[in-house]
Amino acid sequence: MTDPNSRIARDLLARVDRNIVPEVKRNDEIVRNFAEALQRQFNTCNTLLEGAEALVPGKTLLQGATLMHGGSAYEGLCVTKKIDFDILIVLNKPYIFTNFEVVRDSSNFFCLKWKRGNGLSDGAGYLHAAELQSKLFDELIACINRIGSVTGIRKVDYKKGLAAINLYITTDRGTNISVDLAPQIAARKWGECPDLTSLYSLPGTLQDHVRNLECNGSPIYFFSSAVPGRHANQHRLCNISFSMLEKEFLRSNTDVRDMVRLVKLVGEACEWKKYGLKSFLIKRVAVKYCSDLQTKTLWDGFRALLAHIWKELETNTIDGFFVKDQPVYQQKPHKVAEFRAALAEALGWSAEDVRRKLERELSLY
Repeated sequence: MTDPNSRIARDLLARVDRNIVPEVKRNDEIVRNFAEALQRQFNTCNTLLEGAEALVPGKTLLQGATLMHGGSAYEGLCVTKKIDFDILIVLNKPYIFTNFEVVRDSSNFFCLKWKRGNGLSDGAGYLHAAELQSKLFDELIACINRIGSVTGIRKVDYKKGLAAINLYITTDRGTNISVDLAPQIAARKWGECPDLTSLYSLPGTLQDHVRNLECNGSPIYFFSSAVPGRHANQHRLCNISFSMLEKEFLRSNTDVRDMVRLVKLVGEACEWKKYGLKSFLIKRVAVKYCSDLQTKTLWDGFRALLAHIWKELETNTIDGFFVKDQPVYQQKPHKVAEFRAALAEALGWSAEDVRRKLERELSLY
């Protein structure tokens, strides 16, 4: 029998499903229409050659690239109507993982050293990641500008971001949708990157999923030129992402997913984003401690997840889990202390307290 606190928590998530999810699904259809139109542009055989002022015939960096959809909408994690959609652009040859050796840099980011293939190089045998991203961004903008009318879309604006082209779609209904277009180099084997957590240390369901992906030759994790801050060898540094793994894990573990949703929902009401909390941090902690969470009710799991985040922050960061010695959360110590105090306060709330907080602070009801 479901405990009273979990019944209240389920009711809160059911309200999100009734009031938020339908709008997200409408926006998802718009984004898919745009993605299909963008994909068709990748093989039009125009490229921006060095020194040229316009696109000229030739093989594009985007030729043969494929799209993968990510973000909260595809993980069943949306808790507000205003969410970002992520489109991963998986590059084709020669920018494929088997052409590179991965090297861990002293910055704790990664470099891709050419083993074979003919592509952009920094002269020392490493992929010139910054130049690749710059050229890919230019090609993406050219593709966007070539797209004609798309069903449901009134206007598309864009700008270059650190990791992606940030799109701003205005629908025919006047709704605004944000979409990140992120070029990626996909790795399709687990053990071919230094300092990865052992496959056997991952949750069992995630191990099985990784093995299935390896058998199918599907992407498992990704590298992109999206490194914050200033570092030596900045031009060759790559960041690593496990977003699609987390997506599939949460989709197949709906109880843990709902615990993440509830933390996100409370985080929205409490404005924990001012402490630097992002959705992927909650997901990362949930995956790390899933063996504990999977044994609990929704309400107890929600509280356990809050407690795990609180505990992780004892070291002023959150462990990257998938990669050794990879902090994924960086804030000034006083911000972390304030965040831990806010988490401790939330741990003292009953489910009825949470209900009143959400009804007061969020327009979901």
